[in-house]
Amino acid sequence: MPSTALFRISAAALALGALAACSSTPAPTEQMAVTRTTVSRVAATPTVAASAPVDLQRAQEKLIQAERAMAQGDYKTARRLAAEAEVDARVAETRADAARNASNLAQVQDSIRALQEEINRRSPR
Repeated sequence: MPSTALFRISAAALALGALAACSSTPAPTEQMAVTRTTVSRVAATPTVAASAPVDLQRAQEKLIQAERAMAQGDYKTARRLAAEAEVDARVAETRADAARNASNLAQVQDSIRALQEEINRRSPR
């Protein structure tokens, strides 16, 4: 009888251990690699640093926090922070693109104005 009780307790402990292992969050190694690459690529673009320094800094800080959480085994937090860092880096990149596009638009509008003035000067009155 005592060996049956011991067997049941052992089986229950094993089952609990298996459930705990299945429910644990896996390390977000792929997410971290993608985020590192994205943040590095965006940070290496000079226009991003000039046009969206706050967003870029936020992305870099969140990546550092994600790496810290990863090292401490807090994979859920690491995954969340890595995703946020990637989004912040992409926002910085998008802001830089928008600033560049606005500059290009202003140049085109200036060219159109100059051409219109030239046409107006040359047209017979």
